[in-house]
Amino acid sequence: MACRFPTVARGAPPPAQRQRGAATLINAVIILMLMTLIAFFANRGVIFERKTAANQYRSTKALEAAEAGVEWALANLNTASRITTACAATTASGARAFRDVYLDPDADGSYRTVSNAIPVYSPDPTPNPFSTAMPVCTFSGGAWSCSCPTAGTGAAATCSDPNGCPTFRVGFTSVSNDATIARLTVTGCTNGQFPCVGAAGDARADGTARITQVVKVLSGLASTPAAAITAKGNVNFGSNAISATNTDPATNGITINSGGNITGFINDTTINTLPGTPPGASLVGNDNTLATLSDDQMFKTFMGVSKDEFRNASTTTEISCNGVCNSTLSDAISNGARTLWVEGDMTLNANNVYGSPTTPIILVVNGNIALRGTMIIYGVVYCQNTTWDNTGGGDATVYGAVIAEGSFTATGTPNPTYDPNVLRRLRETTGSFAKVPGGWRDF
Repeated sequence: MACRFPTVARGAPPPAQRQRGAATLINAVIILMLMTLIAFFANRGVIFERKTAANQYRSTKALEAAEAGVEWALANLNTASRITTACAATTASGARAFRDVYLDPDADGSYRTVSNAIPVYSPDPTPNPFSTAMPVCTFSGGAWSCSCPTAGTGAAATCSDPNGCPTFRVGFTSVSNDATIARLTVTGCTNGQFPCVGAAGDARADGTARITQVVKVLSGLASTPAAAITAKGNVNFGSNAISATNTDPATNGITINSGGNITGFINDTTINTLPGTPPGASLVGNDNTLATLSDDQMFKTFMGVSKDEFRNASTTTEISCNGVCNSTLSDAISNGARTLWVEGDMTLNANNVYGSPTTPIILVVNGNIALRGTMIIYGVVYCQNTTWDNTGGGDATVYGAVIAEGSFTATGTPNPTYDPNVLRRLRETTGSFAKVPGGWRDF
C-alpha cells in the first residue's frame, strides 16, 4: 500500500507555528488595558490634588485676610487720631477716633451703656453696648482700601485683580461685664463678596475664614487715686484760697493724701468732703507708703508702666510747649489725643476747657506747670515738678484728680475736685489694647 503525506504549500509555516502569536496578542491587550486603567486613575489623582491645592490656596488666602484684619483692627484701636469714613486720619470737627466710633457708639464716654451715677463695678445691663457697624478692607492694586461706616457694613473697594481681591470685615462684641474687654470677630474672604460684604443670597466668596480675638485695655490710668490731691512730699496751701473737694463715699471723701505734712489755709471753706465729716478727717498726711516711693515707682503706681513706656506708647501724644501751651494742647485734644506727655515747662493762661466729662484726658508734665487763668481741666494732671503755680488770678478747676511727685505748693487758687466718673472713664477708655492670651480662635 502506498503511503500518503500531507501536502504543505511551499513557503507556508507549519500549523503549529501559525498559532504561536495568539498568547502574545492576549498579553498585549491585557497590558494595554492595565496601562489605560493606571493612566486613568493617575489622572484622577492629579485632578484631585489640583482641586485640593486650589482649595488650600483659597482657604489660606481667606485666613491670611482674616489675620490681617485682626492686626489692622488692633492697630486702629491703638491710634489716637480721628478718622473719616474711609478710615483715614482727619482733624475735621465732629470726627471721632476708631475706638470711639465702634466701642462707644452713643458717645457717652464709656464702653458700657450705664449712666454716670453707676460706678465701675456695676453690671452692664446690655449684652453688647458696642456698635453693630463693621469696617471692611479690600486688598487691591497692591494696597488696602478700607471703609469705616458708622452704621451697617462697609463697602468693598473696586477690585483690579482678575483672581480676586482679599477682603475682611471686623465686628465688635463685649465680653461678660468688663467694659475694658472686647471681642473682635474678623471674617476673611478671597474676594469682595458675601459674607465679607453684601447679604445672604448674594454671590458668595469661594474661600472664607473666621477668626475671633479677645482684646483688653491696658489702662492709661492703672490705679485710681483716692484723693483730689495726691503728693509724695508736703502739701502747703499757704495763705491762698485753694479748695479741694471730694464727696465720693467710695474713697471716704479723702481730699488730700500726702507723704509729708499738710499745712496752710485749711478750713471748712477750703476743704469740701462728705457731709458731716470734719475737714481734718479728710486729710491723710505723713503717709509712709507714698513718702518712700521713688519718682519712677510713684509714676508706675498710678500709670502702670514706666515713664518711657508711657511716653512711647502708640496712644500717647507728645507735645512740646516751650512756654505758653494753650493752642498746642487744645489742638492735640481736638485731634483725638487723650493721653498727653508734655516735655518741658508748660504754661496755660487762657480761659479754655481741656477735655470733657465724657472724654477726659491724662496730662503728664515733665517740667514746671503754671496755671494762670480761669480754666477747666477734666482728667488727671500729673506734675513731675514740685510747684503748682496758679499766680496771676483766675480759678483753675481740675475735675478728676491732681498728682505731684514732689511737694504740692499752691501759689494761687487751683481747685482740684475729685470726680469718680471722670476717673472711671479714664480707666476704661484710655491706654492701649492688647491681645488676651488664649483669646484667639479660628473655629
